[in-house]
Amino acid sequence: MTTIAYRAGILAADTRMIQGTAIIAENVVKIVRRDDGALCGGAGDCAWVQAFHRWFLGGEEGDPPIVEDGDKGVIVKKPGPIKYFEPGGTVEFRAPYFSFGSGKEFALGAFWTGATAKEAVQAAMHFDPGTGGRVMVLSHDQG
Repeated sequence: MTTIAYRAGILAADTRMIQGTAIIAENVVKIVRRDDGALCGGAGDCAWVQAFHRWFLGGEEGDPPIVEDGDKGVIVKKPGPIKYFEPGGTVEFRAPYFSFGSGKEFALGAFWTGATAKEAVQAAMHFDPGTGGRVMVLSHDQG
């Protein structure tokens, strides 16, 4: 369970990992940035997320890791569409903001009121027990 949110060149995620109803860790990296400014985030099985990040950071060579039930990922390049990976396939689209994970409804509601990506994840942390830890924030334009 997790919440990942994107708006205006910013990708944000919580850092909580749970197993069932137990909090296992509060410092898990769910989003990464490549040197070219592209952003990537993953939710679901921790091993899948790490494999997805390695594939992304390696330049997306070959096929991405197979997306199983519960796994989801996103890649956002500047400029470019949002590329969303889920068990049913990969979808590309453009939108002013986007969120996925167990707290997505809370993040989307926050976005609708004008929240930043960080604020959207903070809203999810307030209401969704699967979202917690701290908020990690990455930007296309980070140095």
